[in-house]
Amino acid sequence: MPCVLLPCRRNRIRPSRSSLLTGTSALLFVMWSATGHHAAASPVAGSVAIPSAPTQPFSIPAQPLARALASLGAQTGMQIAFDSATISGARSGAVTGQMTTEQALSGLLAGTGITYRKTGAHSVSLVRAPSTITLDPVRVEGQGSEGGRKGWKEEQIAVYATSGRAGLVPKNSSAATKTDTPLIETPESVSVVTRAQLDQQNARTIAEALRYNAGVSGDVASGYTTRFDMVEIRGFQGAAGADEFVDNLRLFNGAYYATQQIDPYLLDRIDILKGPPSVLYGQSNPGGAIVLTTKQPTATPVHSVSVEGGTYGYVRGTADFGGRIDRDGKWLYRIAATATTSGTQDEHTRNERFGVLPSLTWTPNDRLTMTLSAFWQRDPRGGNFDTAPLQGTILPNPNGQISDHFYPGDPNFETYKRTQTAVNYHLSYRIAPNWTFKSFARYANVGAFFQQVSSGGMLDDDNRTLERAAYGSEEHFDTITVEEQILGHFRTGPVRHNVIVGGNWQNIRDSANLYYGEAPSLDVFAPTYGQSIGKLDLYEAQSITTNQEGIYGEDQMTWGRLHVQGGVRHDWSTIDTRDQTDSGGSFNQSDQATTWRGGILYAFPIGLSPYFHYAESFQPANNLSFNGTPFKPTRGRQFEVGLKYQPHNFNGFFTLALYDLKQSNVLVTDPVHIDFYTQTGGIRSRGIELEAHVDLTRNLNIIAAYTYQDVAYTRGSGDLTGERPIAVPKQTFSVWGHYDLRNGPLRGLGFGAGVRYNGNTLVDNTLEYVTPSYVLVDAQAQYSLDAVAPRLKGMLFQVTAQNLLNQRYYPSCAGADTGCYIGANRNVIGKVTYSW
Repeated sequence: MPCVLLPCRRNRIRPSRSSLLTGTSALLFVMWSATGHHAAASPVAGSVAIPSAPTQPFSIPAQPLARALASLGAQTGMQIAFDSATISGARSGAVTGQMTTEQALSGLLAGTGITYRKTGAHSVSLVRAPSTITLDPVRVEGQGSEGGRKGWKEEQIAVYATSGRAGLVPKNSSAATKTDTPLIETPESVSVVTRAQLDQQNARTIAEALRYNAGVSGDVASGYTTRFDMVEIRGFQGAAGADEFVDNLRLFNGAYYATQQIDPYLLDRIDILKGPPSVLYGQSNPGGAIVLTTKQPTATPVHSVSVEGGTYGYVRGTADFGGRIDRDGKWLYRIAATATTSGTQDEHTRNERFGVLPSLTWTPNDRLTMTLSAFWQRDPRGGNFDTAPLQGTILPNPNGQISDHFYPGDPNFETYKRTQTAVNYHLSYRIAPNWTFKSFARYANVGAFFQQVSSGGMLDDDNRTLERAAYGSEEHFDTITVEEQILGHFRTGPVRHNVIVGGNWQNIRDSANLYYGEAPSLDVFAPTYGQSIGKLDLYEAQSITTNQEGIYGEDQMTWGRLHVQGGVRHDWSTIDTRDQTDSGGSFNQSDQATTWRGGILYAFPIGLSPYFHYAESFQPANNLSFNGTPFKPTRGRQFEVGLKYQPHNFNGFFTLALYDLKQSNVLVTDPVHIDFYTQTGGIRSRGIELEAHVDLTRNLNIIAAYTYQDVAYTRGSGDLTGERPIAVPKQTFSVWGHYDLRNGPLRGLGFGAGVRYNGNTLVDNTLEYVTPSYVLVDAQAQYSLDAVAPRLKGMLFQVTAQNLLNQRYYPSCAGADTGCYIGANRNVIGKVTYSW
């Protein structure tokens, strides 16, 4: 029973329950608080001084309590559940010296009026006055005993906070609601890739990072390419992949080949929202969005450097430093940087990237926090992003199979350069105990120069000669994005409300010149490079200015175990297109749209949460019909039902989702004027997704995902009606497991393996050709040197292998007359990391 009188013992935990609660999640506190119990269980400022408890050094300055708890969790691991209102406005005490974890926690809570109680052998909760909503579960690492009569033993408690260092089992997401909300209380499907997973699998691109999630397909382009994040969600993607947002604000794509992109090393976590996200994020495609969170300043010192090398001359160096600038922790800093150079499996091509993300946080008091950051990333080379002909890849060729190192371009002509810069600020100001104002802004500049000799897709009659053409692009755009939010929580009788009201404005000014020229043909089985390519001719010069304004509001209501969500947004969009080469291509387009979403979820005491969710989207279509009329925005709507499960007796999270998603006003080829479009089409996606993140034991964790999606063009799509879009598999399955040896002579060794299955995809919008389905195997091993040499603490050796069995496969095709992408060969990378 909860302890309701002060003072109380906080260490009465029966050993017989410890084995049942190892790895228990913060849902224990969520369910307990939902019943209306808010009793304290421990003294506010009392410290636990038990000489036999293990101790360690701490140095955590006085600061906002949420930040201090994150620091404690990052240092020790521990499981604390709390809600934002409980700690709102609270400032921690300073903790310095050698002490137990509970002493450190008590020191942080000293003088705050906040207590903590043990809800299990591996979980504690913070409790204050009963007037709050439940938000981020946080997990911390501490000690347990039985009434102080038996020997202490170590508890493994982890911390789930926005830092993303929560292992492989995420428990909360701020992306889905823009308020940190437990996933078990969020009535929609959300997948999370934590920093731990990114590190464990050594993901080098966003597409690689999402390979083990349901409803997401990242294998849609050639080999190891870094130009674009070609990711689709529930069968939908934009021109350069799914919509992406970084630190609450949109990443923009230019009209053609210039895109914003960020290296995964600079990120702390990735959230995948499935289904229309327009209510909170504005114009977007209906499949979903990828929300990226960058590495932020932290009071806990961060010092890490790594060097890695591998297949095709791959070399990479990274560095990550952060911590306090002053003793009080009012000034914090973080700087993360990465540099990569690599050959690729495509002959005569290279990838190169250099990126840095410095940030500075100022917290003068417990009400105001401001973070300033900058971002610079340069890609001097972008590898190959082209296809190979069907004959010799997915179709037989009497001359044999085309090499998986085949390069259809020309090394003397091929160029891809991109430079991105951005400055950002984020301000949070608590204007009242239960009300907070937040402001976000970003200015970004992107410039890209591209020229390439591209294949024509089909071979000549000799089955070896490939016709080619040369293309080029010079593109540059600037963007300004601003968003303001007011967040509040209050009660109306027994109902708790978590409200967000916001507005944003975004502007993009894009200019692009496109070039075209002829190029000599190429023998795909005996290619001759360095052939003469003439000067390219300018065939299109456009400038496009886009403005979008939006206002939105959402209320998350909780009544006992019932959670209800309702939100609405209205957007205004204007697009001014000026074509310097064709006056008929200049036009203005103004659109506005209202989108809604709502959801309901019931959190049963056993850890099951069934839910229903409805959402809408809109996206302007910047194009003209044959008669010169601008098209209406595409509209999307989705119905989703699902079941979430967060068990009590082990650390895990499971999601089952069934959805029906439709997009209307889709552009399809005009049957009368084939060089133009008509807006009569639609796409329907129905499917089922299962995803599991589980710590089966303290040593073994598993990630598993399955997707079945039935995607097809709907009535009004002409010849496409009833057909599946290209590059969309019907089924995908993946499982990743990792095991750490913590005892014995092999202590410090860890190893993992994964299997990925992708079903076939259509080459074009007929059933004539399909890519074969494929199964790939990944592997990983690591060794921590402090297991054998304490002086080498923080030194980690790691080896990762993608496509370990070197399976030849074709992730997708761009069309029968364009060709197919050849998948990445086996890549093996060795990495050394030193952290202190």
